[in-house]
Amino acid sequence: MRKFFFRNQVTPYVILFIERDGSTYMISLMTSHPQIQAVYERFAVLRQQGATAGDQLNWARNFFTPSLINKYAAVGFKTKLIDVLDKEGFVNLLREKKVKILQMQRRNQVKAVVSRINAKRLFDASGKWNLYNEKERLPAFEIDPVIFQQYLQERIEADQELNTFTMNLGLPTLKMVYEDILVNRDAVLSRVFEFLGVEPFPVHANTLKNTSDNLREVILNFDQIRSLYVNTPFEYMFDEVLVA
Repeated sequence: MRKFFFRNQVTPYVILFIERDGSTYMISLMTSHPQIQAVYERFAVLRQQGATAGDQLNWARNFFTPSLINKYAAVGFKTKLIDVLDKEGFVNLLREKKVKILQMQRRNQVKAVVSRINAKRLFDASGKWNLYNEKERLPAFEIDPVIFQQYLQERIEADQELNTFTMNLGLPTLKMVYEDILVNRDAVLSRVFEFLGVEPFPVHANTLKNTSDNLREVILNFDQIRSLYVNTPFEYMFDEVLVA
């Protein structure tokens, strides 16, 4: 593999996501590629540290301004829109630097909600939002129907917001669907590598799937929750099982 890249050969990218879309798993895979620099949620860290919108944009501008000669052929980071303090300024910067967009999606919104709730349980128990050690996997649990409905509505609105934001950018965009990553990871990675202009490489990740794809194994009151969504577009999402 080539070890150095000139400035005009470096591809800037951003991974836009909501939560529980597989973004940590994906960026962990990308980090193990020698030609890709993949930074986690820097905007979120800056926000938590009390940084301003200008601080975020200055960091991103410097990050997307490579040296004359670089180690990486693609450099990028991931962020939720909620962590972007100046969306208009962010949009202008992305367009100015001709940043490529990787948009994470999850078709099954029901599972996204269950994963959100389960991730909070994991964080409360271990201090981590993602599962790295099988010994820290938590048992099945009950879900409050009111909380579930609230989170489902928030997810629907967040999906709509991200789709609109990405579409209005007018920048090269590759959509990565969580379900496709589950069933055919290598095909998704092949598209990502081609999109970023890097060579194929056998990447690996250090995260584990925290929530079983079979929701009956996760939700103790599964039938109760599911019964509330019979004859709705969400009914099939409860029963879908793509991987063991």
